[in-house]
Amino acid sequence: MLRQNLLDQLKHFIETVSNGHSCPQLLTSPNLIKLALGFLEELPATRDIVFEYFALLAEISVQLYVSPEMTDPKTGMPVSQVKQAGNRQQQQRAPEYEAFNLVKTALQSLVWKGPPAWSPLIANWSLELVAKLSDKYTQRRMTITASCNYWLECSAMHGLMTLINSCFRKLTQPEEEACVEIMLNAFHRFPMTFDWIVARLGGCFPYKIIMQILQCGIKRFVDDYRCHLDSEAGILDYMTSCHEQHLRAAFREMLREGFAPKKPLDVAVVPFLLITTNYSDTILQSLVNVLVEIYTEDMCEVIVQKSPLWLSNKMFAGMQPTLNNAVLRLNERGATLLLTAAKMAEKYVWCQDFLDNSMQELEQWVLNQRNFPLLADLAYEETKYMLWKSCLSTNLFEQQTAVRLLLVVSSQHPNIYYQTISQLLKKSYAQNPNGIGALIRLLGGQSGMVNFPGFTPGFKMVLEDITLDVQVNNRLPVPPGTPTEAFNTFSNLNILARMHKSKNVAPYIKAQHLNQALNECLPKILQIFECTVNKLVLRMDRDAAERIADKFKAQQSRNNNNNNELCNGKDYGKRTKLEPGEDKEDDEDAIRMRLAHLIVDLLNNIEAGSRTTVLRTPLVLKLATLSVKYFFVGLTEKTVIRRAAASHRSYTLLQRQCSARKIARTVCLRELVERALFYHGHLLGQLEVYQRDELEIPEHEHLILQNLHTSSGANSNRSVLHSGIIGRGLRPVLPPSERNCDAEKQALYLKALNACCADLEKPNNVEGYSLVSLLLVELVSTDVMYNGLPFPDEEFTRVTMERDMLIRRAFINSPVLWAVLGLIAGHRPALCYSSVLLRALCATCLHHWRGKNVNRFQPTAANDELMLCTKKMLQLLAMSQLIPPPLTNLHLIIEHFESAEIALLLRECIWNYLKDHVPSPALFHVDNNGLHWRNTKLAKVPPQYVDPLRHLMQRKLSTLGPHYHQMFIMGELMEGDSEPDPTARLQIVEID
Repeated sequence: MLRQNLLDQLKHFIETVSNGHSCPQLLTSPNLIKLALGFLEELPATRDIVFEYFALLAEISVQLYVSPEMTDPKTGMPVSQVKQAGNRQQQQRAPEYEAFNLVKTALQSLVWKGPPAWSPLIANWSLELVAKLSDKYTQRRMTITASCNYWLECSAMHGLMTLINSCFRKLTQPEEEACVEIMLNAFHRFPMTFDWIVARLGGCFPYKIIMQILQCGIKRFVDDYRCHLDSEAGILDYMTSCHEQHLRAAFREMLREGFAPKKPLDVAVVPFLLITTNYSDTILQSLVNVLVEIYTEDMCEVIVQKSPLWLSNKMFAGMQPTLNNAVLRLNERGATLLLTAAKMAEKYVWCQDFLDNSMQELEQWVLNQRNFPLLADLAYEETKYMLWKSCLSTNLFEQQTAVRLLLVVSSQHPNIYYQTISQLLKKSYAQNPNGIGALIRLLGGQSGMVNFPGFTPGFKMVLEDITLDVQVNNRLPVPPGTPTEAFNTFSNLNILARMHKSKNVAPYIKAQHLNQALNECLPKILQIFECTVNKLVLRMDRDAAERIADKFKAQQSRNNNNNNELCNGKDYGKRTKLEPGEDKEDDEDAIRMRLAHLIVDLLNNIEAGSRTTVLRTPLVLKLATLSVKYFFVGLTEKTVIRRAAASHRSYTLLQRQCSARKIARTVCLRELVERALFYHGHLLGQLEVYQRDELEIPEHEHLILQNLHTSSGANSNRSVLHSGIIGRGLRPVLPPSERNCDAEKQALYLKALNACCADLEKPNNVEGYSLVSLLLVELVSTDVMYNGLPFPDEEFTRVTMERDMLIRRAFINSPVLWAVLGLIAGHRPALCYSSVLLRALCATCLHHWRGKNVNRFQPTAANDELMLCTKKMLQLLAMSQLIPPPLTNLHLIIEHFESAEIALLLRECIWNYLKDHVPSPALFHVDNNGLHWRNTKLAKVPPQYVDPLRHLMQRKLSTLGPHYHQMFIMGELMEGDSEPDPTARLQIVEID
């Protein structure tokens, strides 16, 4: 009875399906669908009929989906069922449209809960059905992504794809291969409409699907090299989004076969893959990633050997323009690919052609302001560092390719341009001189671009980094002798500046732009210079203080002859052993010294401080002060050649500033004189005075204990008048032999003063020397009163005696003052403004010689300090023409007189003459050459100033006879020859 019922239902089902083709409502009845589903379980023999009915339901749903009534007239896209609620006709079709959902739910349950045999059966049926429906109802050609979006909106197609995915998860290995074969066969039958299905379902077997698609594409390519591979490329492109690793694995396997061909198809692998990349940027990117990963030097030889086989393909032989364009489509590894080709360009000409064509097209796109994926790759941090490294390569092709790529990306990303300039300036090109060419080419910018970024911010960026490095000194440890980034930067800037001056970079860099950029960075340069020089000055002062302390303690030990008591067991006379930290400080100071030399060279090369550059007043003052500091630091160099080189740098820098601005000259001269007298006089032979705590009271000693030391002092003359420290001994007095003056350093110092005072436009201008004379009066004289030019009466010297003694002590402590006055005396009438100094020297010498008259039998040594001071003073007066002949030769014979005679000559001849003839600039006139000159021959010297000298010399004619003849006889004869007097001649005849 049950069997008969099933047969009746089957008969009813067959009749209904056969007669219901014209009535979709009848076919999509839920009762009929349930009946068909029951046949699958109770009557397995009817499954073919049932699946045909299910296919019919799916086709009805697809027909409703693609019908015009289900399509939006504006967009052409299908309208979802939710949005059709207000349409009465669509509401009637909704059950028919959704009928296949019941079938999908039942079949999916059968796959998951039923016997395993259902999975391959339902999968194969679903694949065939999807292929037929897609091919039958596809109205226009669409991309894979668009096809997926279009068909998956359809309820029936979405249900079939879901069934296929469920079935694939239940298949065994042989069943999977069978389903893949069915899928590929369907793809071969419907290549234009089945590609989206393969791409969608390929995720279940990604590697197998990708390999099979590639193999199918190769076969088609070998059969017809002009065939279109849109479907294959579309499937691979779609699958790459989720299965790129499988695609790379497939490419890696195929390239291995292509580079070592064993089958006829293997020869076409490389041409096929390269041509496939024309269809998709994603495929191109994956293939390039694989090539970069597996590339080796040996592979290059293989490529050269196998290239004739690939060129046999006509399509491949003419695809070089396509390859050039392919580089621009890479999102990553594009720069790596170009640099790899650049490394091979020296050996292979085709690599040069590829580079030239690719770079020309790349630059053309930039000029046209077109966007392309390679720009994103060039902007990555990793790519940026790789290009910076290639800029330092010895391979010129690689170097110039990296520079051109950096220029390309800099047009869109100016920050990369500035960072690149900063990085290249910090590198050393001592081992690779050609590396500087990359920097020069980079500074030239991108030719043809109007709004290309300037390189001034790049200079400022690197100088800012160096400023922090110099100030904080947080550099990582480097091997000894390794140039610092600051040293490399200023060395490279010097090279650029010298090239600018020699016009060697004209084709690349506009000279005015380079000079302007460096002058704009002058505040940063001076900041680095200031930090460097200040550290050197601190170290120089510290070393000087330590050296003075050692000398003082050693001398004090010798005076007291009590080393143990004074030094507490320490031998201060010997130099202590250097600690490791001191060696490190010496190395750092040597590095700073080289850096300071480079900075000054750069300032000279860019002509900082000249008239053509506009500088703010604070900057002018800072530059002047630092120039003087650098000069004194340069005097601490170890060798004569280095000191001379440093000094000549300073001369150029000082002379340019002082010639351009008076304020700079004033500051430079003040700094030079003031530092020579008060700060760095030890470099110029100044008497070294040790500043110490003479009492040496311990810091934590109680006051009651300190009082015990001084409560009962000694009263004898040896204790009161010993000019020492109680309990400490006599104050040390350095022997005269140690008060030596370094003639070389003094000569360099005088040249520095001369460089500041000299005026190139007005060679005979003495304004600068007059300023030095006034500065000496200001700094040496301790009194603001009585600093005028006139010499007062001799009695008035008692009023200024203390001031005069301090001035005399200044000349004893700082012998360089004599040299400075000698320089001033040679540029008349500048010495007139230092009349107060001459007056103090003359007064003290006069009083001291007069005091020596007490012990007239005490001989005076030729090198006695008083005698030397007197000679120098007389020589200065003679050089500056403040005293007339024959007094100008007095310094040559003064040592032959006794103390009382010297005092007489100083009072009667020198002091009285200068009192009556005020040393004023008005005494000098300017000759035709612009020189200030005092013609003493026109005014005869009154006898009261000359007769004391004449009479004293007549007493010592045996010794001073030649001098007397030269000073008096020759002078009178010359006057008689120049101006013949007839009366005098008659008088001579009458006497005879």
